[in-house]
Amino acid sequence: MAAMDTRGPDNEKPSESKLDNRIWFFVEHKEGRLDESSHLLAGESRIVADRLERQACAVILGHRIAEFATAFRPQGLDEALVVDDQLLDTYSSTLFVTALAQLVEQCRPSIILFGSTPMGNDLAPRLAARLKVGFVSRYTEIELERDGRLVIHRPIHGGKARATVTPLVMPVVATIDPQTLGQHRVRAPKDPVVIEPRVRLDARVDRTRAIDYLKADPCAVCVSEAEIVIGVGKGLQCAENLVPVEELARLLGASIGGSRRATDEHWVSDERRIGMTGKIITPRLYLTCGISGAFHHTLSIKGSKLMVSINTDRNAPITKMADLAVIGDMHEIIPELTKQLRELGDSAS
Repeated sequence: MAAMDTRGPDNEKPSESKLDNRIWFFVEHKEGRLDESSHLLAGESRIVADRLERQACAVILGHRIAEFATAFRPQGLDEALVVDDQLLDTYSSTLFVTALAQLVEQCRPSIILFGSTPMGNDLAPRLAARLKVGFVSRYTEIELERDGRLVIHRPIHGGKARATVTPLVMPVVATIDPQTLGQHRVRAPKDPVVIEPRVRLDARVDRTRAIDYLKADPCAVCVSEAEIVIGVGKGLQCAENLVPVEELARLLGASIGGSRRATDEHWVSDERRIGMTGKIITPRLYLTCGISGAFHHTLSIKGSKLMVSINTDRNAPITKMADLAVIGDMHEIIPELTKQLRELGDSAS
């Protein structure tokens, strides 16, 4: 086990009396909808707050966002800080960091959590640098030692070892992979107390401007972010057999991933490997084709909302794990499935 200290300029532990007892988490939203990662992070903040005997608080920045606070009722949050400003209508790292830094100076939380999403990975280290405080990326657990010290655990060396971080400068900014989190709801849901602090923002300090957003091709999206994923394994047999799978993926708007065997054989690129040595996925639909379900693969797909398996082996681990198992040859079933889906689409139009 490795141990690291995050120290301030004078290598002294700051006075905890200057900090309040809140655990903050940053809420992500887009086009008037909350990101799924925000609900997962709300549950994580509640768990951490209960473990440390502190309060869980959502931080919501944006424009016309007041109704978002009530969405976290199932997680039983204590408070929601809502900053509603037209300048925060679209994401800007400069303005968002400025707003968050002012909130921290006003409220002094002890921990600020972000999801390790594109926005979170951009915003969290910028905030830590602005505040000159510790930053821990992709942590796995936060707890208190018997002597009252806060310790944070994070994986290193590809998950083969664990580092223990003891932050001595507070607040600490940390990110966590939403893919590793599950839904958490309290027994007695409650609406958080909504607080609307004032912040001062100046559009002139923002050196970037969002002109437009281009939606990514669903088939090109990373498997860890895709809503529909098709996974291929040993049963694919060769790279040429990927063509019908790609045809089905285009029809479904799915991203294609592969087991270790599929990536080792270069049927699927390494960055699309699904497993403990690759990506952890939580799609709405995961369709597995010719994957037996080795332990390191099944551990990484438990967050899938609906799992459908196509396999010739009815006793394969993936078959027993699936919500719907189709026993048969993927090379016969996939073209037929594509054909029927096309016919359904034509009749509907």
